[in-house]
Amino acid sequence: MYPGVVATDIRRHGYGPDGRPAGKSGLDETGAMSVEECARHIAAAMTARKRDLVMTARGKLGLWLKLAAPGVVDRMVLRAVKKE
Repeated sequence: MYPGVVATDIRRHGYGPDGRPAGKSGLDETGAMSVEECARHIAAAMTARKRDLVMTARGKLGLWLKLAAPGVVDRMVLRAVKKE
């Protein structure tokens, strides 16, 4: 499953690398998918016996790009992680 950003607040309640509560999300959750919508997509995919489910256009682009140019995706991810 590739849901993209889901508005779960888990990042706010999670812990950082130092073991202390993170207290905030490092991601921009503007326009994030609701938990309910994500669950509906997952349930429908399970009913249809889909092996993979990519829920966003950005995710579909990322998967295609990962196949075509894996190094580019790796650099994009590293850049996003360093921004946090």
